[in-house]
Amino acid sequence: MRLVLPPGFYDTAPLSAALAVSDVGPVFAAVRAEQDWTQRRLGEVVELEEKAVSEIERGRRFIYDVRVISRIANALTIPAGKFGFGRTTVGQGVDTGRKKGVSWVDRRDFVDHAAKLTLGMAATAGLDIGRLRALLPGAAPVGSRRVGAADVEFIEQLTAGFARQDFAHGSGLIRDAAVAQVNTVLPLLDAQVSDELRLRLQLAVGRLAMQAGWMSFEVLDHDAARRLWLIGLDIARHTDHPHAEDLSAYLLYDMALQAVHLNRPQEALHLVRIGESTATGRHPISASTIGCLASIKARAHAAQSDVDGCEHALGQAAEHFTAIDPVTAPPWGGHVSETGMSGFHGAAHYALALADRDPRAAGHAVALLRNGVDRLGPNYARLGALYLPDLAGSHAIAGDADAAVTVGHQAVDAVTAVSSPRAYDKLRTLHTVLEYLHTGPGVADLRHRLANTTAA
Repeated sequence: MRLVLPPGFYDTAPLSAALAVSDVGPVFAAVRAEQDWTQRRLGEVVELEEKAVSEIERGRRFIYDVRVISRIANALTIPAGKFGFGRTTVGQGVDTGRKKGVSWVDRRDFVDHAAKLTLGMAATAGLDIGRLRALLPGAAPVGSRRVGAADVEFIEQLTAGFARQDFAHGSGLIRDAAVAQVNTVLPLLDAQVSDELRLRLQLAVGRLAMQAGWMSFEVLDHDAARRLWLIGLDIARHTDHPHAEDLSAYLLYDMALQAVHLNRPQEALHLVRIGESTATGRHPISASTIGCLASIKARAHAAQSDVDGCEHALGQAAEHFTAIDPVTAPPWGGHVSETGMSGFHGAAHYALALADRDPRAAGHAVALLRNGVDRLGPNYARLGALYLPDLAGSHAIAGDADAAVTVGHQAVDAVTAVSSPRAYDKLRTLHTVLEYLHTGPGVADLRHRLANTTAA
């Protein structure tokens, strides 16, 4: 049965409003009514199970994977501009989604651009960094002036403050301020500055761009995150600071983590390989950054059910993490500790458990994540909000329903106490994991709470 919709079908106020926030539930219901289709038939068209279609229509399930959204848009002939591809809250009033091709989440050449910037091949990258900068929110021009040590120290302290706020409270309330600061300090790179201070200035601005990109990822503004990270890579390649290669590698770690979140493990592995290639540069890469790259490589292998690849990468990560020297570690590696290592490794084992519903992998994840959670203090509440949903899901897959319910409620409390949309995605995954448990009202009550929390 061929899909035939009347002209302007998606222009009605209810459907336009739903599409603007990527809520396809009302769209599914409207298309089925227009075509006289069953939920099963619609599921066949958009390649979703009938049960998933039902839950989406009832508002019990939401879709965040851009590839699935793209597939639905194509199957139901939804105009890309209506679906909001590439939209970003960065730069209010700027809609970068009018043409799907400008979205850095959807562009197939993103990894190629990242590689060329990292490996010093920017001349052949065909990338207009100036255009990426123009998409940042407007700021008062700094003008040509002399930059001193106090200016650079201010940028460094500002970035460190953003990082502390992100770890303790999440990025939701301060991300826009961080992005605006990037645009404010970028002109300083062209100001008058002594040669000895220029390297420090370049690193400080590059690190601020990296932090703002990370915070954009935390609020699930993936397109803005990628633009900011590319700006950071461009700054790093122009400096000969001893930490420049390390900054590039850590930027690629952030990108790879985002790719894993978007369920693109192969893309993540490509980005990790590019990051590892920086180890052959003029300056050595810190053990913390190489360990982070190995840990995300483990998660990418886990997402592909590659147990051997995951275990090998975890072994590499452990080897590098034990070699970390806090004295020489770069500023962005300060959170990498035994606690962080437990969380990284626990997340990889949980990814294995999710891929194959493997109770043994889930058991390993429980021990590691529990160790990580127990060692976290209030200054790292956002990490706890990310670890606890994974820990509850690990208990569920391991078959311990009581522990899953107990930790699940703790996870909801932790997530709602911080401002991290990415943590809410973790709760949505937990809601799905618990679907397979049929052990009484405790699980049902938790799933109901999860549904209400994530819907809000």
